[in-house]
Parts: sequence; C-alpha cells; structure tokens
Amino acid sequence: MVTANAKTQCFSCCKETRTFNCGGCLQNYCLNCLPIHLQKLREDLDEIEYDHDQFRQKLNDQKENPKKCSLIKEIDQWEEDSINKIKQTAEQCRQRLINYTNKFIIEIENKLNDLVEKIKQIRYENEFNEIDLDQIKEKLNQLKEQLDKPLNVSTEQSSSFINKIFVILPIDKGNQI
Repeated sequence: MVTANAKTQCFSCCKETRTFNCGGCLQNYCLNCLPIHLQKLREDLDEIEYDHDQFRQKLNDQKENPKKCSLIKEIDQWEEDSINKIKQTAEQCRQRLINYTNKFIIEIENKLNDLVEKIKQIRYENEFNEIDLDQIKEKLNQLKEQLDKPLNVSTEQSSSFINKIFVILPIDKGNQI
C-alpha cells in the first residue's frame, strides 16, 4: 500500500518532505500524517463492519419475522381500513332499517288500535255477523303478514364497495430476483 518517494508535498500537512504514497487514494503522506491516514482507514473499516452488522441484524430479523415487512404493514392497514368501512356501512344499514322498522311498527300499531276500537264498538253494540268477523279476521291477518314480511324491503350488495389489494412481484413482470 505505501511506497516511499523522494521529497514531495504531503497531502495532509502540505509540507515538502519525504512522503509515502498510498496505493488506495494515490495521495502522498509524510511520516507524521501517514499514521493518521491509516487510522482514518481503520475507522472507515470499523464503520463498514458496524453497518454490515446492522444490516445482518435487519436481515435476520426479517428472516425470523417476515410480518414486520413494510408491505405486510400496508396490507394490514388495508385490511383494517376495509373492515372499518364494512362495519361503518353495516351500522348505517342497521340504523336505517331500525328507523324504518320503528316507523313501520308504529303504523301497524295504529292500524291495530283502529281494529281494536272496531272490535270494541261491535261488542258494545252487540251487532255483528259472520261477514263482520271475517273482515276483522282478514284485517288482523293482513297486519300480521305486514309485520312478518315488510313490503319492498331488501338488501343489495355492491361488488365495488371494497378496493382489492394486489401484491405485484418482480416475477409477475417477467423479472427474476
């Protein structure tokens, strides 16, 4: 690495003196500056080894726990966001149906109260026949059916509600690792 030259200028201290040429950086160093340069090279090597050790640790961590990968975290976030969106939509649908059902039940209850008043009136007047009873039965059965099966209420699903997520690998693009 180091070869002695005749008197030349030292790269570090700029003195004209006997210097030694570094085969790596191709600079000339005097006897006083050469150890400093060599020490700097050792420090650089130490830093490279430290970086290597850090990288090796990161590589081992990822190998042992692949779920720590940033793309896995992105997929996890997508999943959480999608679940939250589904829960929010389901809650909105439930609330809408509950509100409708409550109004619907009040409407049926009012009709039932009207029917009860009619029954009370018929009983009070004590004037009724089979036709009156059949009409009351029919009205009661209609109310039961309406309660059991509300008209025009259904659910519909949209296929584009949740955005899909895909993993695109280099091999999908024709590249190899």
